[in-house]
Amino acid sequence: MNTAEIKLDLHNKIDNAGSKQLKEIYGLVLNYLNSNYSVEEEDTLTEAQRASIDEGLAQAEAGLGKPLSEINQRLRKKYGIND
Repeated sequence: MNTAEIKLDLHNKIDNAGSKQLKEIYGLVLNYLNSNYSVEEEDTLTEAQRASIDEGLAQAEAGLGKPLSEINQRLRKKYGIND
């Protein structure tokens, strides 16, 4: 997709979103635009945070995770979000 197609697709999705979805999209976009994440932030993690991340990665590598599609489906059902 080129830039114009992406903008049009996003506009259509936002235009057709329900009130609740629109508020969620707005929050996500604001969070993204206001973030100042940089790689250096990883240097500020505590040892406990690093250990938790490493544990999660090890679990994923061991096949203990769930597919994203399954998680998305469960969360959409829980929060009443429609496609």
